[in-house]
Amino acid sequence: MTVAPAGSVRIHRAPRLDPPFDDELHPTTYRPARAEPAEAVPPQAVAGASPECHTAAHRFLNLCLELFNGFRAPSQLRPLLRVTEAHDLLEELARALRRLALLRRTAPAGTTHQPVRRRQLRTCEPRTGVAEVAAVLSDGRTTWSLAYRLERDGTTWRCTALTVLL
Repeated sequence: MTVAPAGSVRIHRAPRLDPPFDDELHPTTYRPARAEPAEAVPPQAVAGASPECHTAAHRFLNLCLELFNGFRAPSQLRPLLRVTEAHDLLEELARALRRLALLRRTAPAGTTHQPVRRRQLRTCEPRTGVAEVAAVLSDGRTTWSLAYRLERDGTTWRCTALTVLL
């Protein structure tokens, strides 16, 4: 196999469109239509969340951290959950607590478990009065995430969706 000397091989860019065939009088090319977004994201959602929204998200996360660290029972979060979704949300929190307890039990002998701490918090406000939050948590050995949605109900922010990835 012979190798061409440097600079002797030139690669040209491909043409944007294929040349027309000889038998076509008016060549047509296929150009797919651009998909229109189903719902445009408001610019304030991309920019971040209002201070009130971020404060509500931070308070709810602090209560969840107290729950994960054993200072609260899941039922104490019930007033902050929307009534229609409360059962599912409490079930998700209980599942996360069971998984966390299993991880702590299977820890190597002689290691003490560290408290669960917040590593990162991202808050988005797609509409006024709605907060979508993603948080990264860590207990020193494992890193996991918590995603939830808060909606303002009058003066109270209530959780409507929650997912724990542990």
